[in-house]
Amino acid sequence: MSVARRRFAAEGTIAPTLDEVRREAEVSVGSLYHHFPDKPALAAAVYAQLMAEYQVGFLAMLRAQATAEDGIRGGVRNHLNWVAAHRGEAALLLGDRLDSPELRAANQNFFATIRDWWRPHHTYGALVEMRPGITAALWLGPAQEYARYWVAGDTADMDSDVVETFADAAWKALQARPVEEVS
Repeated sequence: MSVARRRFAAEGTIAPTLDEVRREAEVSVGSLYHHFPDKPALAAAVYAQLMAEYQVGFLAMLRAQATAEDGIRGGVRNHLNWVAAHRGEAALLLGDRLDSPELRAANQNFFATIRDWWRPHHTYGALVEMRPGITAALWLGPAQEYARYWVAGDTADMDSDVVETFADAAWKALQARPVEEVS
């Protein structure tokens, strides 16, 4: 899978053929097809592996944060810094979602862990209520769109001021607002 991952990150999933990947990996036809009956299956396995690695790093960062604000801002920073450090692999993850049982299992664990982290911060009034699709869009959606723009561009480095702009926006969108009493 390391050869497929490297080739797909550099060239996308369409350009490299299964035979090229097989030859470069120095595996037999039977061995490759035993695990991956076709290129979409291999691409889905690479996608799931990348996503699982991304998620492990994201969750480790999240668990290390002392406050809700640190976690929200850290999530955006972690996301964009990962994209900047893994441009080719990020291009794969930012493209079509390649579903697989491995991806579904990783996502289930990832989102359960985020809900567990979120719950006490919401209970104590630091974060708004978690609404899965909306919360994800507000937290990482703008940064995700910028990541697509940046990956497709030719700028070598991601501007740290831009990262902080998206971190600020996410925190402003997700922090709980005190309820004002009307007299």
